[in-house]
Amino acid sequence: MTEPDYLISTPENVDLHLELAGAAARIWAAFLDILIMAVAIFSISLVLIVAGGFISSLPIAQAAKSGIVAWLSFIYIFLLAITTTGYFIYFEGKWQGQTPGKRVMHIRVIEANGQPIGWSAAFIRNLLRIVDNIALIGVLFLIFDRHERRIGDLAAGTLVIRERQTSLADTSLRLRSLTPPLSFIDPGQLSTKDFNLLSNFLKRREAMTFDSRAVLAKEMRDYFCQKLNPEIQGESAEELLEKIYLAYTRHIESQS
Repeated sequence: MTEPDYLISTPENVDLHLELAGAAARIWAAFLDILIMAVAIFSISLVLIVAGGFISSLPIAQAAKSGIVAWLSFIYIFLLAITTTGYFIYFEGKWQGQTPGKRVMHIRVIEANGQPIGWSAAFIRNLLRIVDNIALIGVLFLIFDRHERRIGDLAAGTLVIRERQTSLADTSLRLRSLTPPLSFIDPGQLSTKDFNLLSNFLKRREAMTFDSRAVLAKEMRDYFCQKLNPEIQGESAEELLEKIYLAYTRHIESQS
């Protein structure tokens, strides 16, 4: 089993272990994203070239043609800048730290405290991508920094982790409750982050100390009860969490 590379301690003194993505996975993800951007840029270029050819064939004054071509050139430069910089900012902000390339490689950007990346952090880390790309400075930082952060990560307070896939049929997760899932809640209210938090606890609870497990189970029960407002009918904290987990998995399976 691979040793975790990054450790976060929760206020309940429960350690969360995260595996850093590694330079190879990040480079491959960047390569895939660059391919996608290249296709987008090629498509934009093709459209503008066709538009330029059409304008040059119009029976209008040469000065007007030159003006229109100048505007098309400005639009092209603007779209190029938006595509190359805005691509990463948009996807990392919208997809909670993932781009299409990162999603394929199963890696994700998070904040150093373990929280999902926000729009401001996505903006900062990708704005500094220009600096990281100078003479491959970013790659050097990835190699020598203890937590594999490039300049953009250091400035934004982020790091890139390997996403542990949550399988709905994961055999490492054993449920004790044989009761059916909660049917009177809307599991669609739960985010991917909520489900990962829930499944990680259910997988790792056997390795926790009795006190830490009880405290964290109660904290999580209170959190999910506040969010979902379920009707509790004598279930223990862990039984309720198992029922919420089952309700969410049934919800996901029904959507697929």
